[in-house]
Order: sequence, then C-alpha cells, then structure tokens
Amino acid sequence: MAHVRTLPDRRREIAPRPADVGAALARGLLVRTLRQAGLHHVLREQPCIVGIAVADDDDRDVFVGAAKALLRATVRDGFDPRLAMLDPEYEVITFEGGRRKRSKADIAYLRERLSSRSRLLALAPTQADFPQLFRAAADAIVTPDPIHPRALRGAMQVVLGYPPPADLVEAAGGVPLAMIGAIFRPDRSLRQAVRLLTAAQTGGATSPSVHDARDAPTLDDLHGLGEAAEWGRSLALDMADYRAGRIRWRDMDKGILVSGPPGTGKTIFAKALGSTCMVPVHLHSLARWQGKGHLDDLLKAMRRAFEEAKADAPCILFVDELDSFGDRERLSGHNEQYSREVINGFLECLDGAEAREGVVVVGATNLPDRIDPAIRRPGRLDRHVVIPLPDPEARKGILRHHLGGALPGADLTEAAERLEGTSGAVIEQVVRDARRIARRERRDLGMHDLTAALPPRRHLSQADFRRVCVHEAGHAVVGCLLLKESGMAPVETRVFREASADSNAGVTLMRHATDLLRTRSAYLAQITGLMAGIAAEEVVLGARSDGGGGSKGADLQKATALAAAMEVSLGFGENLAYLSSRDEDELLARVRADPILRRAVNQVLAGSLERARLLVRTNGDAVNELADVLARLGRASFDEILGIVATIRNGSAVNPMNPSDSYENCPRNGLDGVDSLRAVLVSGPLCGTQ
Repeated sequence: MAHVRTLPDRRREIAPRPADVGAALARGLLVRTLRQAGLHHVLREQPCIVGIAVADDDDRDVFVGAAKALLRATVRDGFDPRLAMLDPEYEVITFEGGRRKRSKADIAYLRERLSSRSRLLALAPTQADFPQLFRAAADAIVTPDPIHPRALRGAMQVVLGYPPPADLVEAAGGVPLAMIGAIFRPDRSLRQAVRLLTAAQTGGATSPSVHDARDAPTLDDLHGLGEAAEWGRSLALDMADYRAGRIRWRDMDKGILVSGPPGTGKTIFAKALGSTCMVPVHLHSLARWQGKGHLDDLLKAMRRAFEEAKADAPCILFVDELDSFGDRERLSGHNEQYSREVINGFLECLDGAEAREGVVVVGATNLPDRIDPAIRRPGRLDRHVVIPLPDPEARKGILRHHLGGALPGADLTEAAERLEGTSGAVIEQVVRDARRIARRERRDLGMHDLTAALPPRRHLSQADFRRVCVHEAGHAVVGCLLLKESGMAPVETRVFREASADSNAGVTLMRHATDLLRTRSAYLAQITGLMAGIAAEEVVLGARSDGGGGSKGADLQKATALAAAMEVSLGFGENLAYLSSRDEDELLARVRADPILRRAVNQVLAGSLERARLLVRTNGDAVNELADVLARLGRASFDEILGIVATIRNGSAVNPMNPSDSYENCPRNGLDGVDSLRAVLVSGPLCGTQ
C-alpha cells in the first residue's frame, strides 16, 4: 500500500499593509539582492548563513528589522517536513565596524550561533568587518544595490496608499532608508512630507516630527511628570475637540513653561505630549537658531521655525533652554543690544496667538527665575508647571518603563530606594548600563545586572548611621514644634544605611501650606528647621559633622539663600529696597560679593542655630526617641513624628510600634491648633532637608 504524505498548506494569509516606507524598501532590496546572488534557498526556508554589508548605521538598523521580518515570515508560513531533522531556529546578528580584535567571548558566541542556528543572517558595515570565522562559514556575503527609483515608487505606493508624484520620487533618491521611513508616513499629508524632506536635505531649521503614534510613549506611559502630565492630558482632550470643530482655538491653552532640575524629562515630556495629542512636535532651541549665523540669520531661523510650525498645525513647538534668552532687566555689556533684539524677536513670534492658530508652544528651562517676565505674560507662556525629581513610586515606574518587557514581576523597590534623589535621565542610564553588562556576557538581562549598574554605595558605620538618625530627628522634631509658625510640616523622615556620592544618607520631607501667606517669623522658623540637623548633632553627640553643607541643596546652602532673600528680596531685613530676585544663584553671588550682606546673613543663621539648639535641648527625649525609631525602621511618618513629640512633651513615652499609641490618641500639650493645619499641609508641594 502506497503511503501518501501531505505537505502543509503553503497559502499565505493576507498580510497587512506595511506601515514604514523605509522598512518596505529594505525588505524589497534584501529579497532582490539574495535572488541576484543566487541565494534562493534563503527565501525557500532552507538552512543558510549569509552576511549583508550595509555601510550606513541607521540603514543597517532598518535592514536588521527587514531581515528578522523575512525570517519570521518563512517560519510562520510553515516548515517543510523534509527539513524536520534540522534545527528550525533563526537569528539575525550584527558586527561592529573598525575590524576590532574579537574577544574570546565574541568568538565563543559566534561559534555557538553558527552551530545552533540553522538560519543565520548577519550585518556589518563592510565585508571586511565580518569575523574570519563567519566569512569561512557563510554561504555568501552580499551588498544591497542602491535604491532604484522604481523600487522607491512601489514602496511608497504600498505604504502611503497612493502613487507618489515622479518629482517626489526623484527628490527622495539618495536619502537614507531610516529618514525615508521617518518622513513618509501614512498619517502625514503629502505637503508635510515634501516640506520635511526639503528641510532634511538642505539642513533647514525644521526637524522631522519626533511624534510617532505607533512607537512613541504617551504621557500615560511615563512616570514622575506630576502636574505637567495632568495638563498634557487635558490639552489632548482639548486638541481632539479642536480638530473635531467642537471648540475654537481661542478656548485652548496656547503655551506652557515647564521647569525642573536637569534630567527630569522636559524634552521627553514634549515628545510624549505630541504622542498623546497625536500631533507633530518641532524641536528647537536658541542655540540651534544661533547656529545659523549672525543676528539676522538667527531671527530668520526663529521666524521660519514658527512659520513651519503654523504650516504643520496642529502641532507642538518645543523651545528648550528658554533661560538662554536672558532677562532684559539684567542685560549689560556689549551683548546687551544683541540679546534685547533676540528677546524682542521671540516675543513677536509668541504674540498674536490667533495668528499661530494650532501651534502650542512649550518652553523648557532649568532656571525659570532667569526668564524675561514678558515671556510669561498672558497669551504667551503664562502657565508654569514644575517637573520634580521622581518619588519612590515614580522611580519604580521609570525603571519599569525603560526595562520594557525585561524582568517581569521583579521587585524594584530596593533599586528605586537606592536611586533616591536621582533624575529620570540617571535612571534611564542605569537601565542602559545594566543591559550593557548582560550584553557583554551574551545573556538575558537579570536583576543582578540592574543591581550592579546602580550608583556605588558606601555602607555607613554604626556611629555614622547613628549621627544620620540624630540629624534627621532634629529636623523632624523642630519642624513639628515650629509647625504653626513656619507653615511647614515634616511629612516623612527617612534614613539609609548605605549612601552614594550623589545621594544623602537621610532626608526629611517638608510640605508647605499652599494657602499660607508667609511672614518674617515664618521664614526665620523655616531657617531654624534647616539648622536643626546640625544643632541636634551638637547637642546630642557633642559636635557637628560636615553633613549639613558642602553641596548645592544642603541645609546650609538653603538656609543661606533664604536668609539672603529676606535681606535683599523680600523686605524682611534692615532695608526695604528690592535688590534681587529669589534666584538662589543670584542671591549667593550677592552674599559672596557684599560683606555687609554677608554679615547680616551670618547673624540670621547664627540666631536660628542658637534657637534650634535650645529647642533640641528642651526636647532631647523626643529627638532621641525618634532617632531610635529611625534606626529600627528606617523611616517615620508625620503622624509618628507628631505622636512622639506630643506624647513626650506630655510626660509619657510613646511606642510607634504599638497601634494604641496612634496620632489620634496622642495628647496635644504644647501643640494646640495642629489639627487645623493638618488638612492643608498634606496637600502642598514638597521640599527636603538633608
């Protein structure tokens, strides 16, 4: 009896339309090159080892994606039973250029791939960049031909859904595949694509849109953006209503100023805003406009950027480093007239919001106090939001975002705690370093790689750790005692047994009352709270350490800036004259340059330190009790801090580990009126003491 063998159904499913012209071109070029080289077996699902030489780095990445798609397609369509004895696994690998000497790990990795993969494609800049071992094993090493206009026209028609004009195909000739894919997209009009192509080829000021609804993260994907994310989501709803004709342009926000420490994600926010609103983002800065030449060239580039944004409306126009424009009140020297004309030119572009209908301007800066006030007037960038350094939950979210699908289910709490005080950019770098560690060892990313990439930390001795606990307990206890006067509450105190060069071993978070007008006594109380850490060290331990100063953001730096502001900015000193803004750098520069001001500031600091010493002496039991709690638990909440202070002042001890000793059950001797402030204080912005 004859045996009948049935081969799998070779009919292909209807494939979706490609979404990227560059990727479609790369796939077509790859298939054509393989056929011309006689490598038909690669397309017939048979075992193969083939090298592909692509010189351009960006284009090589596009070809990697095309090669993976090609191999996936052949495996998905079924595998010939006659090849069942062969390993069906496939892989696409890349080799760096420069013909560098290969390490033993590289050679071992390549040898393993050559023996374990039945279908292996590899890419490198040139044929000479392939390792000798690969060249010996390969069926062939091929170089794709340049893009033929007919292939470009076909790919554009398939992806865009319409036949492109002949002059457009000719203009796109010679443009890298990656740039073609970025410019020609199904969701972009032909007019926009032509303009962006021209700008890219001529080096014009306009950048291709960074928004890609398919790949770019949205505001919901990011963490730690705070109020900026809420504003962005609201804008996205308004933008959708505006495009649908339900609201008019005059009913929308026309611009916003975003500030925050370096690395907190101001540029990423602008890109995510564009993705959330489903509109293009135009990235600019004064430095980019200055690069065009002299003043006239700068102003032309600036106006051209706004004109191109209007032609691309609705869109986001992002202007980075807004403080580089300066403030006309502070201009001096031979560059004064130049800078004044630049600011005036920028104001002209911002003015007439109706004339730039559909263009939302987002300005970003690390130094909002150095921006000309006219830029922030109504109708310009009148709304201001701050992106803070991420809190623990936000740090975990940022880690998870950059890890992607790696380490699913892993507990990232410890890693987030070790990144205390770092920005989103630093966290991204940590994940990148962790991936590099795993990549060097040719394995998947592990939790130990992430731990190894974290900033190095030093384990504190028992004496140093005790000092940190006492220091933070001083901040917290004095902060509680001065709560009604300062309008600030110690909402949480934390200490760490390990510390890095970029982070502190302890922190006390203070929360402002958002609706409390502040008097001179309130500022003095705040300075006293800042000096309380070193006061506690002196009173409890006999001497203070250098932990209260030495860096920007330290207790002494903050206290000095506040005392200087009282003297020359707020009218709380001997003179009423306004001599400076609240900008800390400007205030500290005045302190260094003015000996009279320096003496006045020192008097305020010395008086506040003596008051802090007195409060610590009279409440030493509370400081010691809280220091013990911090040593055991590592943290204390507002309720626990307040409970310790209130109970000990009443003459009885408190045990924060005992639920019966809760905040609600604590007496209020000496702390009357705290409850009336409590509801307000838990909703204001946070600041920290070290």
